[in-house]
Amino acid sequence: MAHRTFLRLVHGVALGLLAPLTVSAAEATGEWLVEDGDARVRIANCGANLCGSVSWIKEGAPSVDVNNPDPAMRSRPLLGSAVLLGLKPSGAAEWTGSLYDAENGRTYTGKLTILDERHIKVAGCVLGGLICESQTWTRTR
Repeated sequence: MAHRTFLRLVHGVALGLLAPLTVSAAEATGEWLVEDGDARVRIANCGANLCGSVSWIKEGAPSVDVNNPDPAMRSRPLLGSAVLLGLKPSGAAEWTGSLYDAENGRTYTGKLTILDERHIKVAGCVLGGLICESQTWTRTR
């Protein structure tokens, strides 16, 4: 009897420790301030994936996509433009897909990781993930 009670206690503690590792896409959705504070990105569910678009731009920051490699897109407003594209779940608290960087007009393989309820890490990578650059974004809503 004591052995069975002990096993239940161990099982309960183990489940309690694992519970915080389960993260849903809903925890990644919302509005996030980018690291330099020049823009906010609204992350939403797009079917089974996540996507994100520019929801606010700091006054004085570029308002059109001047660095887009496609000349026809260079007059496109950045406000409302997609910057997180088709992020698919890739692990507990992680999504992978593509990231558009309006500062240089390039699209990168990317990864979004939830750090805690107020912070996410967004990383853009080249060379199959060999070289990555990341930013920590802060939740605003």
